[in-house]
Amino acid sequence: MWSSARHAVAVLAVCSGLAAATWPGGIGLRAQQAADETIGSAGPMRSVPLLLTDEERHRVYQGLMRFPDVASKDALDLADKVPGSAPLQDLPANVTADIPLVRGHKFMKLEDRILLVEPASRVVVAMIPRYKLLP
Repeated sequence: MWSSARHAVAVLAVCSGLAAATWPGGIGLRAQQAADETIGSAGPMRSVPLLLTDEERHRVYQGLMRFPDVASKDALDLADKVPGSAPLQDLPANVTADIPLVRGHKFMKLEDRILLVEPASRVVVAMIPRYKLLP
């Protein structure tokens, strides 16, 4: 009986962790990564949106403003898949050094927003508006 109770608690913990990681305003990818380390998952969920703080979003914004815009006919939004024909760029080293959460991701800078993309799936995991963010 004790092992079935522990199993139920473990299932509940995993399910609530996944729900919180995908829920807007939830605890996000950092908590998912911690849960993966705890339960021995094969790896973090890559299609989960990156929940960046306002300060992190501002640092990404500042680090990418010198790059040229890319023209896109597609109206891309969070969790959309970027077409294979759309060019993605590597994030600069200073951005990934300041914000380790974005390491391994690519970006696409449009005229009105910056998209952070998970390169293997080409899914948009974060979107940063191009207007000036408060520090």
